[in-house]
Amino acid sequence: MARDFRMVLVDLDGTALTTEKTITPRTRSILTRLEASGVRVVIATGRAIYSVRTLFQDVPFRGPVIALNGAAIFSGLTGPLWHVEAIDAEALDLAMAVLGRERRIRNLLFEAPDAYFVSRFDDEVRTTFADYRNLEPHPLEPERVRRAPVTNILVRPEEPDKEAVHAYLSALLGAHVRFIRTTWTWLEGLKAGVTKATAMHVLARRFGISPDEIVAVGDEWNDVEMLREAGLGIAMANGSDLAKAAADVIAPPNDEDGLARVLEDVFAVRLKDGAGRGTAGG
Repeated sequence: MARDFRMVLVDLDGTALTTEKTITPRTRSILTRLEASGVRVVIATGRAIYSVRTLFQDVPFRGPVIALNGAAIFSGLTGPLWHVEAIDAEALDLAMAVLGRERRIRNLLFEAPDAYFVSRFDDEVRTTFADYRNLEPHPLEPERVRRAPVTNILVRPEEPDKEAVHAYLSALLGAHVRFIRTTWTWLEGLKAGVTKATAMHVLARRFGISPDEIVAVGDEWNDVEMLREAGLGIAMANGSDLAKAAADVIAPPNDEDGLARVLEDVFAVRLKDGAGRGTAGG
């Protein structure tokens, strides 16, 4: 592929990470080589920043991080928050007032870029959130939540009620928050209109890069918009049908170094000449 792409957005789970949640030496190498050649490499994930820091603690990565499915952009793994898309106060107040009394909902979690709040700190929250983040939640107290830039609302319905609760949430908060129904037990809500693609465009404007000069790689529902709107969208072979339908190219599976293999192909010319291109500045 001869096009001279200047930025690549890389999803983590199911893409850069193996099924065992590791980064292979070949993946580490391609990300490092691309940065050294002048390509802006961006992590684009649904994970919170503290989880990304843990995963990349042994990887010399210097690029920006799109976290929380596009709601937060950090300058780097340890750098400052550049951009946040917070859910407005009206929606938060409504959610706390109504959802806390809804008997079909087992738990609520409100996410901010550097903290999270739960109504019940139970075993599921500990294993699903606290353990892998190495960070315990705060109690879901209205005054404290209002002071935080809450970007995501996660709702844990009773399993038989998942469809009905999704419909209820969409009707109640749909003007402010888009709730996603996935195979996960939790329903996830983001500020309406916010996706990894909106964050991609924020970074593109910041760096003076056209969307046509961007490669995006992902595997799931939360990658669809960036796959469609990037100059080259690449879905993993292990990905969902939604992601594959939105992509231009299908990469080998994540457990077969698919990300590294496809990026080596896309950037073959740049990597061959890369020693003289220098690193991305700014």
